[in-house]
Amino acid sequence: MSSSLTIGSSSLRVLQNDSDHKLTRRSIEAVYTVMEDTKENRLLLEKLAIPFLYSEETLIIPGENAGSLTRFSNRPLFSLFSKGELVLNDPVHRQLLSTLIQSVLPKARTSGEYCSFITPGTDPLSSLNRLVAQLISLQGFTPLATTITLAASLAAFRASAHFSGYVIYLGHSHSEIGLVHQSRVVIRNSVPYGSEWMDEQLANARKLVTKNPEGQLVPNLAEAKAERLNPENNISPYLTSHCMLTGWYESLLDSLLGSFAPQMESMQDYIATLDTPPVVFLGELSLTEGFEDLLTQSLSQRNIRFDKHQVSLIQEEMFSIDRGALFVAAMEEETVRRAA
Repeated sequence: MSSSLTIGSSSLRVLQNDSDHKLTRRSIEAVYTVMEDTKENRLLLEKLAIPFLYSEETLIIPGENAGSLTRFSNRPLFSLFSKGELVLNDPVHRQLLSTLIQSVLPKARTSGEYCSFITPGTDPLSSLNRLVAQLISLQGFTPLATTITLAASLAAFRASAHFSGYVIYLGHSHSEIGLVHQSRVVIRNSVPYGSEWMDEQLANARKLVTKNPEGQLVPNLAEAKAERLNPENNISPYLTSHCMLTGWYESLLDSLLGSFAPQMESMQDYIATLDTPPVVFLGELSLTEGFEDLLTQSLSQRNIRFDKHQVSLIQEEMFSIDRGALFVAAMEEETVRRAA
């Protein structure tokens, strides 16, 4: 049975297929809340049948249960990942990640099962990836790190087109672009900027603030996000009146494409042999009206060769990424099986 584990900034998702190609999906929120370790709080959690972790006189409640508790109390809800990163030197965060993975990824049923995985951030060789690989191994799987670029390409591009084209992803904590040819990532570039970064810029520019649990004034990212998601926003560069978000989108694309274009130039002889590649894009930031126009203009300005008639949004983003990652695991299993 092949499996994929996608760890996002807000959730962990697992997709598995069995020998009959039946798909099973599981997910859990990557959040937690804390309570003081008192007799009353322990009794409350036991009465509600909510499991918890214990650390230094603090009760830690992970996943959906944390969200349920915060909805009827004044307790803050914390994200396990901040800016796409886990505090690896904090044993509580490591234990939380282990607990969440065990909650959504059941033990492998036979030896030789692969689990491909994707983590937040930009570095596929990061300490977080090594930790996740270890935790997947403890569940009995052979871990296999992959990227959103490859996973999305396998889900979006047709076999008749040799699973080839450009993938642009604008995520929560990071963004990436890659050229894929015949199920292989030829060039890839990523930057630590996404919707979280853009909401910070918007909150600071509009002076949107709120008080954190310690009473300090901090950027109000929730209000900034609400403004960013206003359906009246349109970032098309062809409008006479530009949206206030356009400049931040341009900065993000400049950062993303600034290193990618030179890589393309260094491989022009190879790229010239390929059919004109299509483009797919995905991620929360790519849903803003006019993004396709802005992306097309940005690629053209950098002389990146692509099919302007095949630029499209990937529908069902999360399922497409999970399904593509599952393809990666299934292909590796098949390769190993044939070699044996």
